[in-house]
Amino acid sequence: MRSAQNGVRGRFPSVAGARWCTLLCLASVLTGCAAGPSTRDNLATAYKELESPTPDSTAIMEAADAYLKQQPNGPAAADAYYLHGRALEDRAQRNLATAQQDSAAAYNDYSQALTQKPRPALEGLIHVGMGNILYFQDRYSAALGELSAGYAKVERDTDKAWALYRMGLCEQRMAQWTDADQHFAQVQQQFPDTAPALRAREHQGATAFWVQVGTYASSAAADAVAADLKRQGQPSQRFVDTARNAQVVRVGPFNTYDAAVATKQRIWSKYRDAIIVP
Repeated sequence: MRSAQNGVRGRFPSVAGARWCTLLCLASVLTGCAAGPSTRDNLATAYKELESPTPDSTAIMEAADAYLKQQPNGPAAADAYYLHGRALEDRAQRNLATAQQDSAAAYNDYSQALTQKPRPALEGLIHVGMGNILYFQDRYSAALGELSAGYAKVERDTDKAWALYRMGLCEQRMAQWTDADQHFAQVQQQFPDTAPALRAREHQGATAFWVQVGTYASSAAADAVAADLKRQGQPSQRFVDTARNAQVVRVGPFNTYDAAVATKQRIWSKYRDAIIVP
């Protein structure tokens, strides 16, 4: 799994815990759930925990496991599997040492959640979660399919905005520039002044990939880097970052994302801060 860059991860927010508590309790009443109220309450608390800036992944997984142990096919089993997957997905983004393993386990949890006949809004969040993982596994076509399925079912504007934005990123990574721009424009039109809209604006209009080696305060520093890259057989171009009054050195352009990745890997030993844009 390649690491996230340029702040594009965009953790998909969950629905507010109080709302989930209502849904979980209602499900219990309608189906005669035998699980104790403590396990249902723990799931509601786990949903609230997802809203925190640094969710306690262990606590969320323990709440999910407790419910599934008591009611493996209960009315809130889909919620429990989803919560477990979300906790693993979050942990994968914060711990690169176990990221691959946690991501695979999270995807399995989401798949299990779908077998529990989740209500439509939850089904949408599950598909979005699967798309999120596939994106960071560089499986962009599969990710686009999951995100599209999720977008059609999620209810909150926040979830819809992030799903649309990530759909555009998937299309960009596949060099489907026109389709990507359409989704980026849609995000800005439907969800203006949101974080996804701001990020979509930054990505819109790209037609090639670049390896951004670094940003330098002086022309002399940028000249030295450009000269070094040329000696390595990597001719570069200079851009001016007017907002920061700095010089940006990039290698490219590249027609495919994989070509940009290969170049980044070649220069990574010396330029550890290099990133791929867009």
